[in-house]
Amino acid sequence: MSIDLIALAEAAQKMASVCNRCGMCQAVCPVYKNTGLEGDSARGKLALIVALHDQITDAPAETLERMNRCTLCGGCQANCPRGVATVDAFLMARKALADAARLSKTKRALLRKAFADPKRTATLAARFAAVQRRVLSSSGEERVTLAGRYPVPKITQPFFSSHYTEKVQTASGPDVILFAGCLVDKVYPFVGEGLAGLLTEAGARVHVPRDQGCCGIPFLSEGDTEDFLEAVKRHLALFETIDFTHVVTPCATCTHALKHLWSKVKESLTEAEAALVDRVAERVCDGSDLLAQLGAQKKVADKETRLTVTVHDPCHGRHSLKNTGEVRTLLIEAGHTLVEMEQGCCGLGGSFGVKNRDLSLAIGESCLARIEATGADVVVTTCPGCMAQIEALLKGSESRVRVLHAVEILETR
Repeated sequence: MSIDLIALAEAAQKMASVCNRCGMCQAVCPVYKNTGLEGDSARGKLALIVALHDQITDAPAETLERMNRCTLCGGCQANCPRGVATVDAFLMARKALADAARLSKTKRALLRKAFADPKRTATLAARFAAVQRRVLSSSGEERVTLAGRYPVPKITQPFFSSHYTEKVQTASGPDVILFAGCLVDKVYPFVGEGLAGLLTEAGARVHVPRDQGCCGIPFLSEGDTEDFLEAVKRHLALFETIDFTHVVTPCATCTHALKHLWSKVKESLTEAEAALVDRVAERVCDGSDLLAQLGAQKKVADKETRLTVTVHDPCHGRHSLKNTGEVRTLLIEAGHTLVEMEQGCCGLGGSFGVKNRDLSLAIGESCLARIEATGADVVVTTCPGCMAQIEALLKGSESRVRVLHAVEILETR
């Protein structure tokens, strides 16, 4: 086998070899639950990694396709009794396999054009918005339309980070960097504005760097560590000019990336940059976490605006951040009636939902059934990706239930 898998052998394989094949991962894997295929479970993927190390397989492209049948939700890692760092192993394997299979130049070019340069991203998004207005039919209130079976979030202008005006704040509250993330910045800017407003009301000074862009996780999930590193360094250059006490995001996946993934490229950073990565990881949190800390929710919704709500916890919120309580506290204090739903993945998983649409929809249908079973008026989440997936599912089933970001419902008081 001509592929150099030394890095994989010394890192990912070491993690994979810890697996004792108990099968606990199968119980929480949304992909395995729908296919029943051993190769779709974390245990099966770890076996593939060991096989690569032992040079049993010489089909990197096909193996990469199997490795990509994973939402990277982290459920297997969170529930592994042996503490196997499954997600880390999968990301390392994707990197090695992508290099071995010579990741499509076209795909890499599209990723770079779409996410690498924030200014180029804004330009592309603006052009896409113009196309949407011409070719997609939907009512003015819809935030997501359907192109066949695929959810297409409506690009909204003006974009949040490029038009946010910092509010003058004389209170001695925390200095907060608001990292919007791609979807909030370009699709749900009202979520960014709402979060900034709630934080300001609570006494925080909110800073929104203008040239912020993607957190980098799309690159990492495709095995492209070079562009992931560039995304990290670009944001560190923005953050270093601000004396911040907190970094908040309205996206569980972005919070996960800043807290747990940026540190994976520390060896390629300067000492000052590495120190800043550690500082960001220590101080980043979900917007609802900081709102709860600051006691932001003091007004109670009027009778007319009180709702029966359920909460869909994003996978990264449940498994990585473990911060599911704060948003519930805020909703109850706001006067809404909380009805719990059975938790699970919505099926999007970033690019997983595009590459494996049949699986994504199957997982999503289960999520939709769990939402409907609660009888709630609204399903609340803290992930814009989950919002897009769930809204498409609700639209496709003509459901009466609405999906809102936690920020939206906390503003309705």
